[in-house]
Amino acid sequence: MGFRTRRSNHREPPTSDDLRLAGYPHPFPDGWYRLMTSKSLRRGQVRYLECLGRSLVVWRSEDADDVHAMQAFCPHLGANLRHGRVREDRIECPFHNWQFTGDGRPACVPYSDTAPTRVAAESFPVQDVHGQIFMYHRSDGARQQAGDQLPYPVPRLREVDDGSFVYRGHYDAGRVHMHIVEFVENAADFAHFIYIHEQMNVPWTGIPVPGIKIEHTPGVEFPKDRPWTMHFLDEAVLKFRDRPLERTRTRARATVTGPASIVNFRFFIPDAGEIDLCQTHLPVGPLEQQVDFHWFADRKLPRFLVWYVVGSWISQWRHDIEIWENKTYLDHPTLCRDDGPVVRMRRWYRQFCPDAQPAAGSPQEAPGEPAERRLVGVASN
Repeated sequence: MGFRTRRSNHREPPTSDDLRLAGYPHPFPDGWYRLMTSKSLRRGQVRYLECLGRSLVVWRSEDADDVHAMQAFCPHLGANLRHGRVREDRIECPFHNWQFTGDGRPACVPYSDTAPTRVAAESFPVQDVHGQIFMYHRSDGARQQAGDQLPYPVPRLREVDDGSFVYRGHYDAGRVHMHIVEFVENAADFAHFIYIHEQMNVPWTGIPVPGIKIEHTPGVEFPKDRPWTMHFLDEAVLKFRDRPLERTRTRARATVTGPASIVNFRFFIPDAGEIDLCQTHLPVGPLEQQVDFHWFADRKLPRFLVWYVVGSWISQWRHDIEIWENKTYLDHPTLCRDDGPVVRMRRWYRQFCPDAQPAAGSPQEAPGEPAERRLVGVASN
């Protein structure tokens, strides 16, 4: 006679953040970060954000489209500027009506004939690119100012600038409970593709397509002339009952700019055209990323095809989330020959962390490190 077991209502506790964080690198590395869409910030509007270990106000001038970002707490007596007002190209504190320019300088103290001449508030470089507002953040603790010289700009798409690509959509993916380094770790972990990304899903869903698998051939490149970027390359083909369907073979190249805060996926559709999908990560906490997607495509590409390609990528991206949200980072992982260039990727990533040495071209292989697996016969364009 068998025994029936009662299903427990007890839920497994989430993995402890304290235990997970112990091994990770700095949670807010140097780089450009997407804050919001351009259209979400009107002229004369102030928005408040908490991210990158900071409290920020972002505002747009009344008489122009200039965007500014500054520490949120007034350097006078600490009032929150989120409740302030924009006066032409300045922000006015709600407490004593001090006014500050976009570089953090006091421009007016209404009850005094003089205003302090030194820069009083920390401000940040901002760029408005392709309908998105980005801010540059440094992690070394040094005071920042809007006019600081920067190592690289926010990437622009030539096809968007010349009009051959058009905007096709945006998707707010919400927050993922992970460290930002996990995305680049994932790109170097070639072995996981067969276990996590082999199943084909209905686009935008987790619903598997019966009998259809995806075969991936991944690779990476580290450009010598742009050391702040890394390329992840993938050639994919659908397989039905283990037989490749050659007409479905496509190529993709992901350009990672900075510490995976900006990732541009370029999808090459044979005999059809190209799509550029931009994925951004904004750390709102050490283990919390706001993830957004926006994309552009050839004017001639049918909307359904763009929907299908973008939705297929996002459904594959979701496969990794449960792993990311429960794992930790090991300083000295036990690797085997076929794991992919994990150590090389980590050396590249260190340039964005505090006290890192500036990147000097392509990273070198570490002694005893597994050789990098590159794509064979796949153009990098």
